[in-house]
Amino acid sequence: MQALIQALINAITGDAPLGGILGGAPAVYLTEAPESAALPLVILHLGSGRLNHDFAGNRITFVPVSFQMIAADINTALTAAQRLGALLDNATLGLSAGSLIACTRSTSIQPAMPGFNSLQNAIYTAALQLECQIFNAV
Repeated sequence: MQALIQALINAITGDAPLGGILGGAPAVYLTEAPESAALPLVILHLGSGRLNHDFAGNRITFVPVSFQMIAADINTALTAAQRLGALLDNATLGLSAGSLIACTRSTSIQPAMPGFNSLQNAIYTAALQLECQIFNAV
C-alpha cells in the first residue's frame, strides 16, 4: 500500500491550486499530525476493509481512503476539501507498469469544529472519503 500512499501524496503536494488554498505546499500526514504541525494541513488515512478480486491472473483491490483537512477557519477547510475532491474524484493515477489507481468519491464533504488547539484557538475540519481501486495486470 506504500505505492498507493505515495501516489496520493504526490498528487496532493503537486497541485498548485490546493497549495494556493493552503498557503504553500500542502503538509500531508498519515493518520496523525504532530502537535507542532502548522495549520492548515491534510491527514490521509487508509481504511480497513480492503477487498481483492482476482480474475484471469489480474487483481483489483478496493481500498477506502479518508482525508481530513484541518484549518483555523471553516472556509479554508471546506475550500481545500472541495479542491481535493475535484482533484481526486474520478482520477486515474499510474503506480508502475501494469498498475494504476482509479479513485471515486464515496461520501459528501463533512465539515466539523472538533475543538480547540493548545492556544485555545478553534480548529475546523472537513472530511472527504474516497474509494481507490488498484488494478494490477499480469
